[in-house]
Amino acid sequence: MAKRSTRRISSEQAEGTPRLGTVVRFTPQATRTGVKQLEGSGFRVASSKDFRSADAVPNNFDGADVQYFERFGIAIVRRDGERLRPMVERAMQQKIVSAVRPERTYRALGGAGMQRAEAPQASFAGVATLDQDYLRGYRDGISELVDRLLGNEVAEGERAAVARVDETAATWGLQATRVMGSSLTGAGIRVAVLDTGFDHTHQDFVGRAVTKKLFASRSSENDVHGHGTHCIGTACGPMRPTSGPRYGIAYEAEIYAGKVLGDDGFGTDRSIIAGMDWALDQGCQVISMSLGAATRLGDQPSDDYEQIGQVCLDAGTLVIAASGNESLRPQRIAPVGSPANASTIMAVAAVDSALRIASFSCGGMNPDQEVDIAAPGVAILSSIPGNNYDRWDGTSMATPHVTGVAALLAQSNNAFRGWALWARLLQISKRLRFPARDVGKGFVQAPPS
Repeated sequence: MAKRSTRRISSEQAEGTPRLGTVVRFTPQATRTGVKQLEGSGFRVASSKDFRSADAVPNNFDGADVQYFERFGIAIVRRDGERLRPMVERAMQQKIVSAVRPERTYRALGGAGMQRAEAPQASFAGVATLDQDYLRGYRDGISELVDRLLGNEVAEGERAAVARVDETAATWGLQATRVMGSSLTGAGIRVAVLDTGFDHTHQDFVGRAVTKKLFASRSSENDVHGHGTHCIGTACGPMRPTSGPRYGIAYEAEIYAGKVLGDDGFGTDRSIIAGMDWALDQGCQVISMSLGAATRLGDQPSDDYEQIGQVCLDAGTLVIAASGNESLRPQRIAPVGSPANASTIMAVAAVDSALRIASFSCGGMNPDQEVDIAAPGVAILSSIPGNNYDRWDGTSMATPHVTGVAALLAQSNNAFRGWALWARLLQISKRLRFPARDVGKGFVQAPPS
């Protein structure tokens, strides 16, 4: 099937950087009152419904000051923050508004030849209090460090592990996740990948059902960055690619490519929330987001994404997101980033072909902000724009492995939707020797049929 829509890009989309706004979350059952108060304060409000039939969401909300997402109870106010403040203060006192925060930026979490951690200094403080799984993981990390210091490691670090796997027929990720032993194809399942877009003209996707929409501000319609095409390749790539080994999992799933990250690989709350809203409108059973923003120790998860993730799960849609690439293991483990740190969004860690935790992969360092599952994320071969292929690293590359397997599971049983799909993914995962803080319940595995 051919691409279903094309877009025209305005001059406003092609230049400049997006202005960050304010995220306003209304108290449940008070959203209509909150919107009326915004309008009464002189703000022009555009509903997300206003843009459902559009090929792209206008950068200026079609002249409005506010974009309102009714199903999530969230509004993005794009300007006039000073004028907004007194209205919000009154609304919070009246328990109409539950939270207000500045809009954030998010970025793609993977790429080619990602920078590896420098050799860290070992520390043995508090070793007596650590559990056995952690000590085994620490031992493996120290062994790797010793190899580096002795010069036994090849230049590309963890990527060397892939040399020990025969990838003639399929990538190491598809072998390790047992995708090659599954008869499932993802047929009948709609998968939304919210990323930098998709090169639907790639030779391996000719004839596929692809629906595209542009949400990123001031961005071209194409996948200039390449990140989205790589992620979609892993999640939904072909059974028999034009060249090289099989790299795609759910090769008969319907692809919904929402460009929420711009040509530079960055996006905002507005673009991401708009993409999630669109994916629900399209009836997607799985939403994949290989994007995020770094968090710090002590940070709390965003209640906005907690609420959005819950709405998605209640609608029978599982949201899967990358945990983040900010760690420098074994020296430092960074906490799971946003929005993956929300308890209603499945957070994915990355491992290499030896099933060792990737040096960059974030962990559950903040209370109740956990990694849920692990997947292949080092030296991952997939499609990139221009009929090409490349090996990339990142929790971004791990996330579409889980997404593709989720599509297979969703096809296998109509009961596997939302929370049930989440539970089944974890139930059949393969236990790893690393602590749950790093790999969650285990390594993702495809169902045989």
